[in-house]
Amino acid sequence: MISQKLINRLKNQDETAFEAVYHETKHAVYAMVISIVRDRFLAEDIMQDTYIKMLRNIQSYKRRYKFINWLLTIAKNTALDSLRANRSTVNVDPGDNDDLFISKDASVEKKMLSEYYLSLIPKDQQQIVLLRVVGDLKHKDIASIMEMPLGTVTYLYQKALSTMRENSKEVDDNA
Repeated sequence: MISQKLINRLKNQDETAFEAVYHETKHAVYAMVISIVRDRFLAEDIMQDTYIKMLRNIQSYKRRYKFINWLLTIAKNTALDSLRANRSTVNVDPGDNDDLFISKDASVEKKMLSEYYLSLIPKDQQQIVLLRVVGDLKHKDIASIMEMPLGTVTYLYQKALSTMRENSKEVDDNA
């Protein structure tokens, strides 16, 4: 949770405050960006742009909004702008998500399965799952960021999990 004190320190250009904010928010920002652009290298560039924009616009941040929602809106808009600008060059590769759900030391088989399960669900559900699992965001925050009703986000998340669970049973049965 980003405190108002930390935000005030950011507004005063405190470098240690930025490091704390970055550490607290980097997974959520990455989840938002990768769910849109689907390219790890482009996502890293967009993350950098997001934090630069956040610093440039920190004075306009209004306390009535949750800071993480404000930051993720910047990330989402930056990713969408980049996607539009690079539409013909963006490479959609499900392998770009290989490190999102499982640890670095997981087997190749587990990585391939996680990529497969993620590929089975529609893009909006992928985004919700990534924001929930990788970004560790609550459903109400995801609803705010995605501009969807909370019930819709909860439903789509459960539907995605159900689809992935059903397919994991099929894989287990065939093994």
